Order: sequence, then structure tokens, then C-alpha cells
Amino acid sequence: LSRFVLVTRHPAECEELQGMLAPAGLTVRAYPVLRVAEVADEEEWARVLAEVPFGRDDAWLALASPRAPARFASSCRARGAQHLLRLPAAAVGETTAHAAAAAGLRVELVGPGTGGGLGEGMLERLAPASSVIFARGRDVRPELPSLLVGAGHSVLPLTVYRMDPTPPRELPPLGPSLEAVVLTSPRAAELDLRGVGGLPLPCPHW
Repeated sequence: LSRFVLVTRHPAECEELQGMLAPAGLTVRAYPVLRVAEVADEEEWARVLAEVPFGRDDAWLALASPRAPARFASSCRARGAQHLLRLPAAAVGETTAHAAAAAGLRVELVGPGTGGGLGEGMLERLAPASSVIFARGRDVRPELPSLLVGAGHSVLPLTVYRMDPTPPRELPPLGPSLEAVVLTSPRAAELDLRGVGGLPLPCPHW
């Protein structure tokens, strides 16, 4: 019998997990309760370009999601701000680092997979009172910017995407033989519960 694990992510974001679970005879069934939408916040871009103009090379770029690098890079090119692509980039973990390298960014630091861990690593590398562009989604955890600002650095938030709820009618069918549900964020947990009708499915939730 096939055994399935429901994961609250888009199918393309489940490929690595599928490779890890396949030897155990488990198949990932994607349940994307959130979907990505592009964001172009012109006020944030104006501040970034004013504080990190062409010729300034002492700023850093922080990336806490693999969804951010390609969107940041394409927006830089659309605005003629290719100089930002050459800034040293700090990625929260290996997956984000791979996405940043694929987008043509210069990855200088790879964190342990958490915003707090990335912030601690950056504090060891940043010059005093540095400027850090934080290319991010609209909803983020506060640990990374709080650490940097608390140490006297300037954090320039730059929202390049947002995660919108997928309408329940557009979610795929749950299907049979579910062994477990993997919840990938607090918001995803809330939307998963809504999507399945308000009661948790009768299986373990991780």
C-alpha cells in the first residue's frame, strides 16, 4: 500500500523532502495552503537605493527565504540597480543559499537554518554600523532584524513577495492513506485546519 504524508507547501517546494522520504516508502502529497504573489514596495526600494547607491560596497544583503533571491535579483535588474547584486549575501540556510547562487547573488555566509542563527553569524562579519538590505516576504519572524538593529546596524526591509491564502475550493483533494500532516509555519497550520473543515485530520501532525 502507498503511504502518504500531507505537506502544506507547493509541489515544487516538496521535491527535496520527497527524496528524503522515498527510502522509507513514503510519498509526499502537497497541500499548498499558501501561494506566492509578487510585491514591489516602491517606498522601500527608494530607501534602499538612497542608502545603498552605486559605488557603496560596504553593505550586506540578508536572505531568510528561498523565495526571495530570484525576486530580489529580477527587481534589481528591472530598476537598473545591478550594483546590489554584487553585495555580499547572507543566507539563512543551504536551500536559500542555493537559490541565491542560482539567482546570481554572491553568497558569503550560510546560516544554520534559523533567523537568529543567521543574525549571530552576521554580527561576527559586519563592520560597525553597517547597512543590511533584508529582502523578505511580507510576513517575517523578528529575530534577524532585531538582532542586527540591537547591535547598532541599519536594517533596510525590502518586501519582494507575499504569501496569500489559497482559496479552499482550489486546494487539491486530501486523498486516502495519510500517515501524517507536516505543518510548515504557524500560518500554514491555521489555513490547513480551515481547509480540512475545521477539525484536525485523524493522524499525527508534525
